Amino acid sequence: MNHDPLVTPANVVASVPTTNRRRLLQIAGGAGVASLAASRPGRSAGSQDSASGWQGTITFYAQAYTPNSKLEGATILQEFQAVADEYQQAHPGIMVQFIDEEFPDYAQTVRVKSAGAEMYDVYWAQWGQLNGTFPKGIARDLNADFDAPNPYIEGGGPWRDAMNPTVIGSTGAPTGELYNVNGDFVGTAFFYNPDLFTTAGITEAPTTWTGLLETCQKLKDAGITPCAGFADFSWFGRHFLSDFYANDYDAIVGCDGTPGMSPQDEAAAINNGLLSTEDPRFLGWLPFFKQLTDFWAQEFLSQDLATVGDQIERDFASGQTAMLYTGSWGPNTIKALGGTFTVESFSFPVLTTDDVEFSTETDTSGAVGGPNAAYQYAMSTPQSNQTMEEEGKEAAVLDFLQYIGTPAAIERVVNELGSFAPTWPGTTPNPGLETFVEQANAGLEVVGIGNSSAKLGPNMQRVFGLYLSGNVDDEGAKQQTQTELDAAIQDYTRTNSGINLDECQ
Repeated sequence: MNHDPLVTPANVVASVPTTNRRRLLQIAGGAGVASLAASRPGRSAGSQDSASGWQGTITFYAQAYTPNSKLEGATILQEFQAVADEYQQAHPGIMVQFIDEEFPDYAQTVRVKSAGAEMYDVYWAQWGQLNGTFPKGIARDLNADFDAPNPYIEGGGPWRDAMNPTVIGSTGAPTGELYNVNGDFVGTAFFYNPDLFTTAGITEAPTTWTGLLETCQKLKDAGITPCAGFADFSWFGRHFLSDFYANDYDAIVGCDGTPGMSPQDEAAAINNGLLSTEDPRFLGWLPFFKQLTDFWAQEFLSQDLATVGDQIERDFASGQTAMLYTGSWGPNTIKALGGTFTVESFSFPVLTTDDVEFSTETDTSGAVGGPNAAYQYAMSTPQSNQTMEEEGKEAAVLDFLQYIGTPAAIERVVNELGSFAPTWPGTTPNPGLETFVEQANAGLEVVGIGNSSAKLGPNMQRVFGLYLSGNVDDEGAKQQTQTELDAAIQDYTRTNSGINLDECQ
C-alpha cells in the first residue's frame, strides 16, 4: 500500500524539496521539554514492578522521537527518555532500550527481522503497512487491549475512548484488526504572518476559497507578495482529486483489496479510463487552482522544487511573503531560519459547487498527510519476536505500550519535536499546529496520481509547473498529461507482468 506519499518523517518528504528533508528531523520543537512533574502520566492503581513478574530489557524503535540520538544531524531530543525513565523507576528490573540505527530500507528491515523472529519489542510502523504490505502476524492485534482499561489513564473506561475516534475508525485492517497506537498527525496547510495580515487590514484567516482569493488580493493591494509555496502536483492533486472523485472512491481503490489507493489501484483506474484526461474532473482543477497561484511569487512556479524550496522558506521567514503553503514542520523551519513573528495557520478550504462545478464539497484538508507520522507504535508477536515467548514478557511489553499510550505522554513527546500534532482528545499541539488537529478528524479517503510509475510523478510535476507559469495552455497540458498516463500504464504492466489490470474493470 502507498496511498499517500506524505506519510513518515523519513518519507514525509517524498514530495518536499531536498533542502528541507534533513531539516524535518533536525529541528526540535520550540516549547522545549515539558515539566515532568506537571505532565507525568500516573498509574491509578500504582505499580512498583512488572505486573507479570518479568524482568529484562524492552527494545523500542521510536523513529523520529528517539532520544539522545547519535545519528548524524539528528536533533537531540530528551522527552521520550524522561518518559522511559519514569517507567523504569516504577518498574524495577525493567529497562527500555531505544534503538538508534540508520535504516536505508526500514520496510525491508522489518520483514527480515520478523522473518528471523528478531523484531523489536515495540516498533514504529505505519497502519497501512501493517494492514497490507507487511507479513500478517508480525504485530499484535490490539483490539481487545483497546477495549480494556489502560491502567495509566484515569476513569477505567476502554483504552480506545482516550484515542482519536476518526483515526481509530480509519486505520483498521479490512478484517478489523488494529495494530498500532497512533498518536500524531502530519499534514500541510497555509502558514501565515499575522503581522502582514494586519498591515493589509485583514482581521482573520480565510475559511473559504473565495475568502482565500480575497485575502490574496488585499495583500497584493497593500504591496505585499501574498503567497509562496511548494507548487507540488502530488500535494494539490490529492486535494482536488480526493474531492472531485469522492463518489468514485470505492471503485478506484477496489482493485487489489488493500486499504487506501495502491499503485495497482491507480494503474487500474488509469487503464479503465476512470482517471483520464477525457474525464473533465481529472484536469478541471488546473485552471481553478491557477486563480490562486497567479498571486504567488511567479519566479518559483516553474522551477524545480528542490532548487527553490529554501528560498521560498527564507522569503516567508524574513517577512517578504505573507503566506507559505508547506508541511506541519513549517513553524520549526521558520523559527530555525530566523523568523521572529508568531506563525499561524489555516487548512486548505472545503470547496463548494459555487467555487467549482466538480466539487463534491468533501473536506480534503487532511488529504496530504494523515495519522502517518512518527508516534505510530506496534507491538511484536511471538511469531516475529521469539523473546515474546518468555514467561510474562508479552504482558510487560503491553504494559509499557499502555504507559506511552496516554494523552499526557503523547503530548509531551510529540510537542518536543514539534513537526507533527498530537491528535488525542485532551492534547494540545504546539502553537501554529492547531489546524492539524482539525485535519485529524477529516478522514483518509485520498485519491492521488503518481505512484503507478516511477516516472509519472516527476513528469506530472514538470507539466504542472509549466501550466502554472503560463508556458503550457489547457490543451497542451491535457495532451502531455495523457501521454504520461499512457506511459505509466506501459511501465506498470512491464514491471508487474503477473497482474491483469483488465480484471479490475
